[in-house]
Amino acid sequence: MHKFNPPPSWPEPPSDSWRPPHGWQPDPEWPDAPAGWGFWLNRHGRRASGPIGAYGAIDAGRLELATADRSLLLMHS
Repeated sequence: MHKFNPPPSWPEPPSDSWRPPHGWQPDPEWPDAPAGWGFWLNRHGRRASGPIGAYGAIDAGRLELATADRSLLLMHS
């Protein structure tokens, strides 16, 4: 299960199991997240891509592109 990891300058989520609902956006008055911030953690507390479609997660198109790029690199070896 993925856990939402808000930047240090954002308010804490209401609970440890809270996940942004579909379409959620941070308050525009909150400061920007640090560059490269990982919004999702896996069950081991390591950065993760997050649930597809969730705020800050890698979307399905980018995930497919990343997979395609790796396969192209292998073909050129």
